[in-house]
Amino acid sequence: DISYNPDWFVLTNNTAMSPTATPTNSGGAIPSAVIASVGSPGYQTSIAIDSHGHKHISWRGNSGFLNYATDASGSWAITTVDTVGSTGYHSSIAIDSNDGVHISYFDNTNDDLKYATCSSGCTTASNWNKVSVDTSGDVGYYTSIAIDSNDAVHISYYDETNSDLKYSTCSSGCATASNWNKVSVETSGKVGYYTSIALDSNDAVHISHFDNTNNDLKYTTCSSSCTTASNWNDVFVDTTGDVGHYTSIAIDSNDAVHISYHDETND
Repeated sequence: DISYNPDWFVLTNNTAMSPTATPTNSGGAIPSAVIASVGSPGYQTSIAIDSHGHKHISWRGNSGFLNYATDASGSWAITTVDTVGSTGYHSSIAIDSNDGVHISYFDNTNDDLKYATCSSGCTTASNWNKVSVDTSGDVGYYTSIAIDSNDAVHISYYDETNSDLKYSTCSSGCATASNWNKVSVETSGKVGYYTSIALDSNDAVHISHFDNTNNDLKYTTCSSSCTTASNWNDVFVDTTGDVGHYTSIAIDSNDAVHISYHDETND
């Protein structure tokens, strides 16, 4: 609860402001909370905010299960979404236009890319639908998920079997495996480590990732018909030393692309 006294000012150009705008905070400290503390929780977390400002978090527990927490009710509630095997690795969470929750993650027991979704009552485990999206080999590492303007789902991830960057998408009925389209979008060397995906205002797809063959930061993009491998373009963004670990990508309001990443050479 931040206020100003006075709360309006008459200012003159090139003249020092008087009185100054000094805020008063009567609401106390910014709140923080321990969401979960049993069983060494909180590995590989991902967070998303819905249209009401409620927070949604996915993570892997120490047992390997996929967990989910939200404060939509006014207090934190935790649900174990997937307990089949050692799953929940590399989780990524996104919210659609109807505040439905979508999570991509890696099933370490079966070496598959998995997807879980819930449209309402998501603190009840039975309200979640889960599906193995890609089961062709050892696939699904470093997942990243994004939702476009039509609520279609897009996932980037690493294919360990073929050392490829892969991409899967689904426009509807995404709890059914056959509704997903999958493609290897880059196959030159060991590429697709630490993927991060984002969509621009035209729903074009942008992916940052690490090229483990050349130890470089790479960027791969597609503007349309992205289930066809030839429609993807890639570029080396940073090739100075061993760079590009743990990438994260974002698109601004002008559709400019921003990537943060780790420089292993210089730490």
